[in-house]
Amino acid sequence: MKPVVFEGAFGWLHPADGSTGVVLCNPFGYDALCTHRGWRKLAERLAAAGLPALRFDYPGTGDAAGMEDDPGRVEAWLDSIGAAVRHLRAFKGVTRVALVGLRLGATLAAVAAQRIGASGEGVDDLVLLAPPVTGRRYIRELRAHRQGWLSTSAGMGAVPIADDAAYVEAFGFGLHGDDIAVLSGLDLMRAKAAPARRVLLLDSSGSNLAASLAAHYASLGAQVEQSGFEESDRFFLEALYSEEPVDAFAHVSAWLAQDLERAPKSQAAASPAASPDAQPYLRLDRHGATERPVSFGHCFGMHCEPDTPQPGAPAVLLINTGAAHHIGDGRIAVLLARRLAQQGIASLRMDIGGLGDAQPSAPEVNLDVLYSTALRDDAASGADWLAARGHARIAAFGVCGGAFVSLHVSGVHPNIVAAYGVNLQKFTWDGAARSPGEQRMVSSKTYLRAVLSADKWKRALRGQTDSSPLRIAAVLAKRIARRALRSATQAVARGMGRPVAANEACVLLHAIDAKQVQLRLVYGEYDSGLEEAKLQLGASLAALKAVPNVHALTLPGLDHALFTREARNAVIADFEAWLGAESMREAVAAPASAQTRANAMTLPLTGAPAVTRIGSPARS
Repeated sequence: MKPVVFEGAFGWLHPADGSTGVVLCNPFGYDALCTHRGWRKLAERLAAAGLPALRFDYPGTGDAAGMEDDPGRVEAWLDSIGAAVRHLRAFKGVTRVALVGLRLGATLAAVAAQRIGASGEGVDDLVLLAPPVTGRRYIRELRAHRQGWLSTSAGMGAVPIADDAAYVEAFGFGLHGDDIAVLSGLDLMRAKAAPARRVLLLDSSGSNLAASLAAHYASLGAQVEQSGFEESDRFFLEALYSEEPVDAFAHVSAWLAQDLERAPKSQAAASPAASPDAQPYLRLDRHGATERPVSFGHCFGMHCEPDTPQPGAPAVLLINTGAAHHIGDGRIAVLLARRLAQQGIASLRMDIGGLGDAQPSAPEVNLDVLYSTALRDDAASGADWLAARGHARIAAFGVCGGAFVSLHVSGVHPNIVAAYGVNLQKFTWDGAARSPGEQRMVSSKTYLRAVLSADKWKRALRGQTDSSPLRIAAVLAKRIARRALRSATQAVARGMGRPVAANEACVLLHAIDAKQVQLRLVYGEYDSGLEEAKLQLGASLAALKAVPNVHALTLPGLDHALFTREARNAVIADFEAWLGAESMREAVAAPASAQTRANAMTLPLTGAPAVTRIGSPARS
């Protein structure tokens, strides 16, 4: 696959020799984050079947130029589909084009196909996967998803959004202003002409809308095939758990290849921007920067290079959040990279081996993969790439699993002088034995609120919840007992002047502190990592007094994955202030000694469980 840039969009071309090209139209927001790995596999499947495929990010999404709150996003997305068709025709000289859309991408693909048809070019085949037939229905779904999330422990403390607000958000991605009305006005049933010669519609929503749409397109003269999409429930899950809908994608590939013309492709000249010898780049005038896709080893990255570098500032290495690709939840990695570029700070947001757009894609992603030494070493290769381009000092940034990788790579790479981790769940890892089970993934503060909730007791008495207040109270009692035992052990250790039992979390932090890495750990007050932090470091995190280069704090309103604007803005502002602080600049100006670095190379990666800490204001 080859990176491509066209009209402000960034994408990937999966080449093949066939004369029918396929443009893949992304779903929106969190759906795109969840399905990225499977969507890439569909592109690879199509290319293997002789169908060149192009997947890309709409303006203001993913790696494309622009912001989600720029006006006219819906129209820009529709225009970008037309641009993708033109780019695919120019690059490969294809004679026929198919559009394949997923969720909102299916709705956009259908509307774009109608517009392309009206322009005289036409779309031959159209595949709609779980399409919202109306934009109004889709907006309602987004609002319902967010409201449901607010009722979970993950959404506790998040700011509600009124239904009449000029902002609609679900799981970190939003629609703004007039675009809400524009999207609400889309209705595929209003089509006056068939969007394509052939239409394949796969849907398992249980509503009659899909059948009505199929009948409507048939009445307009399209050859329509409708079938189920039973695998969709397992596809639209968090990236770590999302499963490729193998049967559905095999159906799509076979259907597109049914009347595939095997004639030699035309000799139409490739456009200069699509020349295989040209290095694609994305110009960001608004941010005073240029972004370039880069590959190193089996990793992939987007290098954001400011026009006017800030002297002495460290470059920033942005690491995958869990199994999500390099844009991050809520697109935080892209937002942060471009904000930093405006301040003259370079960055590399990267996909560590097997994730996102790294090559090859991992056949399976699980927690053992995300917490492995291999990912730490891959992150080190990203630091190597930055160092080879003159960045002698590097700051690592990560959220959740990315915080874990940032923590560990900061201890072994000589050029990483600072690390910033958000909602770190684990200090060290040794597989399922240390995996935070379902109960431990909820903070005690969240459980305490549930125990004191009259509504929780009412639902428990009616048998409407599996987590009764009595069961939660039992979990809290166990946690208190564990914490008391740890505190007693630490008190004995202080009295004896030596450790009574190994504490791998403290060993890790001491090693990083000895390397003189400036480490900042930031947490939400309801985050589950708080439990392990208190267990490993003491209820008041007293163990941190022995590691002066390690600081911790909580930020109000911080949900675990930074799904809200408020949470993302708080983290970005805190990171920028920390990175630019004079005290931090002085601390990272003098690199650690060679002996200190050598000692750090033996940092443990296996052992103690999750961490989160609450530091005093004086230490933050």
